[in-house]
Amino acid sequence: TRPMSERAGSVPAAYWELTKPRLSFLSVLTALAGYFCSEPSQATDPKVLVSLAVGTALAAGGCGAINMWWESEADAKMERTRHRPIPAGILKPGAVLLFGLLLLTLGVFLVWNGANPLAGALTAATAVSYLLLYTPLKTVTSWCTLVGSLPGAIPPIIGTAAKLGHIDTMGWLLFALLFFWQVPHFMSLAVMCREDYARGGFKVATVDDPSGNSAAIWALLFIIPMLFIAGAIAALFFPGWTSPYVWISFIAGAWFFKLCLDFGLPSRRAEVAKPLFLASILYLPVVLLTLTLNRIF
Repeated sequence: TRPMSERAGSVPAAYWELTKPRLSFLSVLTALAGYFCSEPSQATDPKVLVSLAVGTALAAGGCGAINMWWESEADAKMERTRHRPIPAGILKPGAVLLFGLLLLTLGVFLVWNGANPLAGALTAATAVSYLLLYTPLKTVTSWCTLVGSLPGAIPPIIGTAAKLGHIDTMGWLLFALLFFWQVPHFMSLAVMCREDYARGGFKVATVDDPSGNSAAIWALLFIIPMLFIAGAIAALFFPGWTSPYVWISFIAGAWFFKLCLDFGLPSRRAEVAKPLFLASILYLPVVLLTLTLNRIF
């Protein structure tokens, strides 16, 4: 490995990578969906909206950096993560931890003060559940996936709380949608990266059960209530079943469910894992964006 001084040009990119930009973007997207989908008739407050978006991005990025600091030894053992900033020797662990704590603190502060204390407290709760519950449990039990679904589902109610000062029915439905969505999303990844997770010491479902049968069962058990929640949103907020959200969510959900069924077949599991993973990634932004636009217009 080249000395860090010879790779100074890669340091800014390394700090950017620490924030896990794709996951941070998803957190911002879902927080904004919660904001716009709850009581769309209420006027948008630009200060609150900017505080929510920037604060959520900073807090999510801080969580990503602290997570990479915490799991740096495991990351060094896994093919998909061994090039991350700490294992690659680009950044020192202390600098990564400090960076993460700074971003997280700024993010929580911005949401707390720019929106309201409830939204700020929920932002802090997201970080606590992700860093102090989900992260350590990954090396202890396969139930970590269920625990990890909690922080991933909180951003929509942060958005709802930022707008209303409380959590309404739409906020809780979006929370539930994201909670159930994460399990089939992750189980497809667990099949794709089983050997890597085993090397890293993570007790995901496919490490405990290499056949992937338990992962497939988890995926099916959780996509069913996810689809029910998507349908409940349609029934409660779009009566008549003529709105774009109704049809797009139905088509996207049917596609997602069909892949989960295929994922349940041992003979097709390996080939379906990647399409299922990609479908899960596409499903959420497509459905949430359609829902948001439908609620606004």
